[in-house]
Order: sequence, then C-alpha cells, then structure tokens
Amino acid sequence: MEKNKPTLHDVAKVAGVSIATVSNVLNNKSTELGKKTRQKVLDAIDKLHYEPNQFARSLKTGQSNLIVFIVPDQNPFFTEILTELNNECQKHQLHVAVVSSEENELRQQALIETFIARNVSAIILVPVKSKLKFKKEWSQTPILTIDRKVDGTYLPSISVDNKKAAFDATQRIIDSTCKNIGLLLANPDISTTSERKSGYEQALKKNNIKLDEQLIYYSNQQLGTDAQIDSGYHATKSLINKQVQAVVATNHLLLLGALQAIKESGKKISQDMIIIGFDDSYWNEIYTPKLSVISQPTKEIGRVAGEMINHLIQGENVSSIELNTKLIIRESCSFIKDKSL
Repeated sequence: MEKNKPTLHDVAKVAGVSIATVSNVLNNKSTELGKKTRQKVLDAIDKLHYEPNQFARSLKTGQSNLIVFIVPDQNPFFTEILTELNNECQKHQLHVAVVSSEENELRQQALIETFIARNVSAIILVPVKSKLKFKKEWSQTPILTIDRKVDGTYLPSISVDNKKAAFDATQRIIDSTCKNIGLLLANPDISTTSERKSGYEQALKKNNIKLDEQLIYYSNQQLGTDAQIDSGYHATKSLINKQVQAVVATNHLLLLGALQAIKESGKKISQDMIIIGFDDSYWNEIYTPKLSVISQPTKEIGRVAGEMINHLIQGENVSSIELNTKLIIRESCSFIKDKSL
C-alpha cells in the first residue's frame, strides 16, 4: 500500500514550528520570520518530499518557472497568442498563467505587484496605457510587453506595424469608391490606438479626403471587454445615422459590436456597407458575408514571446521586434467599382 502523503502538520512537526509558519513560508509571507526558521521549514519540506516541492525549491532559488500573461480583456486575439506561447514555454519547462486587467490601470498595477511578490519568473504584459508607473523593485523581474508599447521604459516589446495595417485597410475601402469611412478605436491611451488612427489619417490624406473627426469613435477605456463591444455597437449606430457606408473596426471586440448594430439596422454588409476588422479567426470565414480583416501573426507573436521571455530569464539581452500584418479581403469589402463592369 502507498504511504500517505506528508501533510502541513508533518512538515511543522519535523521543522519544530507551527502550521501557520509553514503556510507563511509556502505562500511567501515569511518576511518577518528569521532565516533559521525559514530554512528549517524548507529543509523539512525537502526531507518529507512534501508537495508542492517545486514551489518549495522556487523559494530557495527565486525561480518559480511560472510566467504570468496579463491581458487587458477577453479578446480572442490573446487566446490565439497564448496557444503558441504555451507551446514555446513548455520547451523551456516554463508554465503560463493568464489573468485579465480588464483595461483597469489600478488592477494592472496590483496584479504586477502581486505576482512579483510571489517570485514569478517573468511577466508578459499587454499594458492598458502607453505610460506605466514602473517601480524600482520590479526591475529584478523580466517584463516583456506585447501588442502595445510602453513609453519611457526600456521594456522590450513585440508589436506589429499598426500604422501600415490601418492604412492598408482604409486604402482598400477607398479603392472600393467609398470615401465616407468611420473608424472604431479602442482605448485612446494605448499605442495601438494612436498608430492605427495615424494609418487611417495617412490613407485619407494620400487620397485628398478631408479628415472628419466626427467619424472617429473611441471605446470606454475603463470597463474592459463588455465596454469595447458596447462601444463598437453604439458608435456604429451613430455612423449609420450619419449615412456612413464603410467602417474600419480596429479590434475584434469593436467588430462584434459593429456587426450587431449593422444587423439591427437592417442594412446588408457588402451591399449597403463595407466593413474591415482586425484579427482573423475561423468564424470570419463562416460569417455571412465572409469578413475582411487585418490578420495579425498571432502564432508568431506567441512563439517569439516564449523565446524572448526565456532569454530574459537567462539574463540575456533581447531587442524589441515589429512584425508584419496581412490584409485579407473577403465578401464584406467587395469592390463596388467591379460591380459596374
């Protein structure tokens, strides 16, 4: 018969301390304990092979082999990145945990501080703003940003050429003989928003189309996932009332809200309206009509993030990288000019 696994009580007995003391050590709340007491607990854990031994060892080495991926919302874009990130991290015996800040700066700060205090090996962050209140004590933990950049820090980043992506999407709509183009943007305080707006403006300028700020809408930056969908919905309703015939939705959640508004209006995509979204997924091809999108290299982002975070943990230097996107045209952005031929 297999022996019973050791318990907290067993560890406490061998170490000659209370169960509460053992629990404090395991939860990294042992700052007020003497070094000798702490070491007694760790020695007892090793001697008894108490689970989780890996965590006990991490308290000694300062390495937990745990990577925390802090995302801003429940956008499927981040889920697709996570799949490849997990695969790459497993090659280096690293494990990934995901938490959401829901676009809340205070929650983001609290999450970073909590996980650094718990000796995570590294943090992969999608920042909620382009400014980050970086604390000195964070410098000992590798932090990599993806998708969005942070100003004024030396944090390495993985991003895409957002300006070109938005330019390509806007230009394609203009080529479809539509010049009245609405733009749905996310949080105004993040780098991707300003970059995508810049690409949109560049396309209008190239084609001598006057910029109309009344056709540009930002999402509610404080409430996360639901707020972005809701913002896309209400913004698109307003654009429809303004007789706008084309929309660029700069993320998946805004696109969902836009599609709902168009459906309720009774208008037909590709017939009455043109729409291009960001981020590709299988449902974009099965939706009727099939949706045109800017496809971001989610698999490559995940793979590169796993590689870079491992290098950072090993104390190696890494450089920021910017990847390319691809404009995929489907039925939602058919050429109006072609129909007259």
